[in-house]
Amino acid sequence: MELDAMTFLGYVLAVMGSVAFIPQIQTILKSKSGEGLDLVMFSIVDFVTALVTSLCIKSGLDISNWAEVVVTNIQVFTIHALARYYLNQPKQLSILFGAKLLYIAVLTVAPLTWIKFIMNCMLPVVLFERGGAVYKHYKNKSTGQLSGATLGLQWAQFSGRIFTSVMAGAEGDFIAPMVLNCFFGTIVLGQWILYRQTKEEKAE
Repeated sequence: MELDAMTFLGYVLAVMGSVAFIPQIQTILKSKSGEGLDLVMFSIVDFVTALVTSLCIKSGLDISNWAEVVVTNIQVFTIHALARYYLNQPKQLSILFGAKLLYIAVLTVAPLTWIKFIMNCMLPVVLFERGGAVYKHYKNKSTGQLSGATLGLQWAQFSGRIFTSVMAGAEGDFIAPMVLNCFFGTIVLGQWILYRQTKEEKAE
């Protein structure tokens, strides 16, 4: 019964992850603008989620543990591509699509030991970039065009996914990126709430 409950929770989190970035995509389409989005951050998320997907598949984890990561990867790539399109950067958009295809091909043939090594090397990069984004938000007293719904869903997803991964006995190199993302996600969500309230108070 415990396994059934954990599997069910895994699929619930998968659904949450599957819709997490839809509000952000809607925000970009509505505004027809990619201004204010940290494209470096979305590039890193794209890179890491594809890496995590490959790690999970090659490690033999149940699909309930990583299904939403695949959907998240597609949505993050879509956000990045839309931002480049609305920023009128056709050259960068072409490079983005080419790099994505090459990356998928490399992950398909790369051995598990290589993927784990790259994952561990990415942690300092994620730490530096997410920390920089938090400082930028603090400096500007704004989170730009980030969607509050997306931030909230991501926070819930990572919090629950850490729990299910620990219960499933996942390795530390799989859990570590989620802990890092959950930590910074909590800060950014708090910033979004704080700066939104400040903005509404000023408007009044």
